[in-house]
Amino acid sequence: MKRLLLPAILLLAACATQRPPPYQRKSIPPPEPVALPKNVPRPELVLVPGDLVKISVHQQPDLELETKIPDNGLISYPLIGAVQAAGKSSSVLEKTIREKLAADYLQSPSVTVTVKEYVKRKVFIVGGVTKPDGYELASDARMTVLQLVAAAGGFTDKASKDLVQVVRRQGNGERTVMRFSLVEVERQISLGKADADLDLWPDDLVVVPASLRVAYVLGQVNHPGSFELPNTTKVTVSMAVANAGSYTKFASTGGVQVLRHGPSGMVQTLQVNLDAILDGRLDLDLEVQPGDVIWVPERGIF
Repeated sequence: MKRLLLPAILLLAACATQRPPPYQRKSIPPPEPVALPKNVPRPELVLVPGDLVKISVHQQPDLELETKIPDNGLISYPLIGAVQAAGKSSSVLEKTIREKLAADYLQSPSVTVTVKEYVKRKVFIVGGVTKPDGYELASDARMTVLQLVAAAGGFTDKASKDLVQVVRRQGNGERTVMRFSLVEVERQISLGKADADLDLWPDDLVVVPASLRVAYVLGQVNHPGSFELPNTTKVTVSMAVANAGSYTKFASTGGVQVLRHGPSGMVQTLQVNLDAILDGRLDLDLEVQPGDVIWVPERGIF
C-alpha cells in the first residue's frame, strides 16, 4: 500500500512547489485621436444688403453702375431691370447679368462686378460664455473659435467645452454642424499645432452647451438666443419663435430650419413651415428637443 501511495505523494509535492506562470498583461491600444474639423479656404463672400458694388461692361459706359444693395436685395440695372444681388457672390452676379444682357441686348458682353465696400459681417456665439452675442468680423480678418470665446468673455462655470458645435451655412442655403472638443483643441495648441483652432466664416454660429435642457432660436427673430426647456411642458417651434420675440419683417417663415443631433451623432436638418402652422396646420408644429438649433432664415438670401 505504501508503495502505491508514494508516487501520488511525490506528485502532489511537486505540484505544490511549482510556481504558476507569470501574469501576462494584455497590451491596451492607445485611444483613437479626437477628430477635429479641418480648416479649409474661406469661400467667396456672399453679397448682403449694404454692400457697395460697381458693375461695368466692357466698351459700354452707359451700363456702368455703382450702388449699395438695398434691404430687399434687388438692384435695378439698365436694360434688364431688377436683379437679385443679395445671396449671390460677385462672380455669380456677374454671370447672372451677363446672361440677361446676352439674351436680348448684347453679343458676348464682358461683365465685371467689383465689391467696393463690404458691410461688416458677424459671427455668433451662444450658450456657456459670459457675453453671448454677435461679433463683427471684417471681410479680410481672421477669427478662430477660441478667439471668439475670448471676445465673449470666456466660458462660464457651466460650459461643456467637450461638446462645442459650429453651425455653418453652405452655398445651397443648408446648414452643416461640426461637433468637437475645445479641450482637445487647447491640448493640440499646447503641442504647437496652432491650426487646430477652427477659422470662423462670416455668419458662423458657435454653440457652447451649458445645460442639458437648452435649445436655441437664431436668425431673423427679435430676441435671438437660448432658452431652457421645461421638464413638464411641451414646447413647439412656433412657441419657441414666439418666445424669441417673434420673427422680423425680413424672415422667411416658410423655410425655418431645425438642426438636431440624432442618436448616432449625425445632424438632421428638419424643415418647418411657420406659414402653414399659422394657417391652422398645427400637426406640422415640431416639438423642440434639448440641443435643437432653430434657424429662421432671411427672406431672399437663404
